[in-house]
Amino acid sequence: MPIDQSQALEILASEPRPRFKDRDGREAAIDRATGSQLHQVDVMFAFNGRAEVITVNVPEPGLGKGLKIGLPVVFTGLVASFWENAINGKDRHGISVRADAITVRTAS
Repeated sequence: MPIDQSQALEILASEPRPRFKDRDGREAAIDRATGSQLHQVDVMFAFNGRAEVITVNVPEPGLGKGLKIGLPVVFTGLVASFWENAINGKDRHGISVRADAITVRTAS
């Protein structure tokens, strides 16, 4: 499901960090679309008077230059996906957010 960013303000809340499949940080998470390692960034996403911090997965080649905490950013190809699985007999579900790229927003 694509996310409309046209009326939103997105501020970088964390520097990009590698994403791992396991909790021990031994196996890198790989992006299915590009084959590159995924990174995570936390972003303050403000829209319609409300703000949330969301974590977005971005493949390594999509990490723009000059990403610093507190800077306004823009995503390319931002989408949300619903997921569901069972771990140890417990059903889990949530929403994963992914983008093709993240760059510092330039003045327009």
